[in-house]
Amino acid sequence: PFLSATLTRGPFASSDIPASSNCSVTLSIFSQYLKVTRKLQTDYRLEPAGSHGVWGLDDYHCLPFYFGACQLRGARLMISQELLDPKCIMDEHTLLEHSDVYMYFGCIQYIRQLKKGVPFFESSPMLYDISQTIPSWERVAGGLLRLYQGEVLKKRVVVQHFLFSKLFPCTWTPSR
Repeated sequence: PFLSATLTRGPFASSDIPASSNCSVTLSIFSQYLKVTRKLQTDYRLEPAGSHGVWGLDDYHCLPFYFGACQLRGARLMISQELLDPKCIMDEHTLLEHSDVYMYFGCIQYIRQLKKGVPFFESSPMLYDISQTIPSWERVAGGLLRLYQGEVLKKRVVVQHFLFSKLFPCTWTPSR
């Protein structure tokens, strides 16, 4: 809600500001949010909700992967050919080289740091399957958005804690 309000009603809502600025603001704010949440998770050894973090691809989060896939989709004219294929997340050198720039790679790198010694296909089977079967970042982003809508926004047990208002209306029917 905060990010949505900032982009639609805040200083970035002007029609003079290009939509690409919203992407930059989203990535900047969310990357700082991730730093804080990851520090809390590691310092206090926080465990994910549910058996495996039911609403998160890395046990905790879903949106950073969506934002990261969108970032890679939008950068397709500026990035090297090897980064265009989601399978590139399996290459350790690619992750090390690009995890500070691309949010998706940073998220994968974080998983690998937390779950050292565990094969990626075992620690993160959904992310592994996405990387091996979906051919483009555009399709990855679309699938992750549908996943977030279905597994978070349409689950009453999750959205019951959201504050809805005119800025962030509930326009869907959550499940029971």
